[in-house]
Amino acid sequence: MNELIWREFYMMILDHFPHTMNHAFRPEYDNIKWINDEAQFKAWCEGETGFPLVDAGMRELNATGYMHNRVRMVVASFLAKDLLIDWRWGEHYFARKLLDYEMASNVGGWQWSAGSGTDAAPYFRIFNPDSQLKKFDPQFIYIKKWVPEYADFSKYPKPIVDHAFARERCLKAFKAALVR
Repeated sequence: MNELIWREFYMMILDHFPHTMNHAFRPEYDNIKWINDEAQFKAWCEGETGFPLVDAGMRELNATGYMHNRVRMVVASFLAKDLLIDWRWGEHYFARKLLDYEMASNVGGWQWSAGSGTDAAPYFRIFNPDSQLKKFDPQFIYIKKWVPEYADFSKYPKPIVDHAFARERCLKAFKAALVR
């Protein structure tokens, strides 16, 4: 029921604010200086970031066309905030991959995760993929299914970014965009 309510909400937003299809709901967030590293985007798309929950989600999406909403939020936050890759890159990727794609929900969800949407306290919510993993998959059931090589650390990629560093970098980039 909650997801249906969000879908209707985002449909209303897109209807009344059609610019949100390609621009931030709050225009000041269009000033964010994205890094848009293509190698890191490729690693994210392929589920090779070194963050098991992010990798499992992306591998599930690529294999099935589906991803649970919690994981969608984590992978979206990681792309936009840890990697500072424009949320539109992720939104377009999801549009091509999701079997349950619906534009308003996808755009709204991506902007929520990126912190550029309708949320009252947007940019400083940065999901920690490691603490999300501990909270939502403490027995590694999801991870074992989608990232089997995680059990052998010599075969699993090292993280492509340090989360603590990335968090601070994100906060600075978002604050700088809002100062203009």
